[in-house]
Amino acid sequence: MITEEWKSAVRVYPFSAILGQEKAKRAVLLYLVNPAIGGILVNGHPGSGKSALLHAASSLVKPRRILSIPVNVTADRLLGALDMAAAMKGGKLALAPGLLEEANGQLLLVDHMNLFSEAILKEIVSTLSTGSIYVQREGISTVRRSRFMLLAAMDPNEGRVSPPLLDHFGYCVTLDDVHDSISRAEIIRRNLQFEHDPFAFQNRYRPQDETLRLRVEASAQALPQVQVSSDMIQLSASIAREAGISSSRGDLSLIEGAKAAAAWDGRSAVTAADIREVAEFVLPHRMTHVMEKPRASSSGSPEQDNSKQPVHSLEDHARSSSMPPQQSPEPKRNPHNTGNASSDNNQDVASRTVEQHAEDRQHVSEGLEERVLLPDETFTMKPLQLEGKRKIEHEGSGKRNKSRSNQKKGRAMGYLYPGRNLRTDVAFDATIRAAAPYQAIRTKNDEVAFAIEFDDLRLKKRENRVGATLLFVVDASGSMAARKRMTAVKGAILSLLQDAYEKRDRIGMIAFRNNEAELILPVTRSIEAASKQLRNIPTGGKTPLADGLAKAYKVLHSEKRRNNDTLPVMIIVTDGRANESSIGLTLYADIWNECLEAAELIRAAGIRSLVLDTEQGFVKLGRSRELADALGAEYRLLDRVDDEGIARVVRTTMK
Repeated sequence: MITEEWKSAVRVYPFSAILGQEKAKRAVLLYLVNPAIGGILVNGHPGSGKSALLHAASSLVKPRRILSIPVNVTADRLLGALDMAAAMKGGKLALAPGLLEEANGQLLLVDHMNLFSEAILKEIVSTLSTGSIYVQREGISTVRRSRFMLLAAMDPNEGRVSPPLLDHFGYCVTLDDVHDSISRAEIIRRNLQFEHDPFAFQNRYRPQDETLRLRVEASAQALPQVQVSSDMIQLSASIAREAGISSSRGDLSLIEGAKAAAAWDGRSAVTAADIREVAEFVLPHRMTHVMEKPRASSSGSPEQDNSKQPVHSLEDHARSSSMPPQQSPEPKRNPHNTGNASSDNNQDVASRTVEQHAEDRQHVSEGLEERVLLPDETFTMKPLQLEGKRKIEHEGSGKRNKSRSNQKKGRAMGYLYPGRNLRTDVAFDATIRAAAPYQAIRTKNDEVAFAIEFDDLRLKKRENRVGATLLFVVDASGSMAARKRMTAVKGAILSLLQDAYEKRDRIGMIAFRNNEAELILPVTRSIEAASKQLRNIPTGGKTPLADGLAKAYKVLHSEKRRNNDTLPVMIIVTDGRANESSIGLTLYADIWNECLEAAELIRAAGIRSLVLDTEQGFVKLGRSRELADALGAEYRLLDRVDDEGIARVVRTTMK
């Protein structure tokens, strides 16, 4: 006879049937033994078996069941909301439990974790750490208790998670890619067998799963008897300190994980081998943020900026670490002739200016020939915030910007009093609260349990996030090849592309060089295609800036007509030195006026723009700032055209 418990577990893939992935399975088992480790996060590519692994773990910790949180979960469903039935029946405000409260004593699965909003993730990990749910909504203020085990999964290619949120997870493991054809064939065979007859497939692996379940229970019972010496505590603290981890959660996860490893192996004391083993699960996801700090902090010190050149590879870093930093030569002064110090300085400046102009001419002449410059390595930067000062009236889907939504979609952020002709999208919670105090004095017939009058009606005030269309307009002329400007710009744009992908924006790219502008990448959501096209952009030739602006206007105008919900944004990367016309103009003044006319057309169309000025050298024309004024755009001068300089500028852009 098939029991209800068997029916509920019928589609769970057996834990023992998962081929390979021994390290990940070991981490999951240790977490099941000791939930004090603090949650486990599994990384892997699509189809690698992340969800199957975590679902299979639920069969090893009976009688716990697994609850899944959907990506589109609302705060009401997660934390709890007003109990409508209780309010309408008794006229009292009561709270219906949310998913976090229902997960008390159970397993909580958060799949595609990096696609959740940061506010929702903060609530989940905060409840995991404190065991308390703080609810203050709809006139209700209460604290509920919930202790659960958190199993999370994500694909790193779909976006990153902020380091403070990652720090809440005790373990983080990455599934191994299976390249062996024999192993891949066996995985396919097992999946086909499971799909054909789940009952028979589970029966085949039931003895192995039962053995693991009994061992998990026995190890959990033996866990309180495991001893941790002061030497092991000092070793854990030293390892965390050497890894540069400031949070104490890493130290505690090391100890708790080592205790679980000792209990699993049947030992009564933690050894150094246990700590070294679990360090592979505890430290890497915390070290990622730490390794970025020196690079970010170096951009803030002018002395450091002038004392070393940008490091673009590990080999360059190794060479630079063994050589003393290069310093600019100081002008020699005659201590006996102080009156001529200023003239000597002027001569030195003039000589350096001549040398710099000669170097620039050499670089530009070399840039006339087309060549492909590879980008710098992608670096982490803070996401762009495109809210701006004016109110955004766009509506649609996306994760980039917040806007007031007049449609019946988006998160309810409060309530409104209804207008004369607007009586739809009723906020039932606010309406019930408005009517509840008057139930005792209102007359109700036998068929009405809760009397609501016309003046009690409230409407939902919704907030929706708007997706953006980011069009990169990149100067690929010969001047951008000087001093590896294009190399740094490509590295910066790759990082912007990653941020745009996480926000579910659409991405396009135009490169202008020689005699025309070219749509290198049509508007798309594919970051892989964008990265490939960006790396292959050749650099060289003249600067047809006006044609690039005109092409960008046509692309964004067409995109706006096709998708009225999008927010068009143009990011222009150029030094502003236009010297080519699409209509045959020859004078530089006429060519520049053509660029300004194109900019004014873009501004009149309401297209938001950002100008990144890459102009360098002793003599600066300031054309990019003039272009930004004509566009009504944000302007940022990249005083150091390298990855660190661009990162520092973009971090302060559009906050």
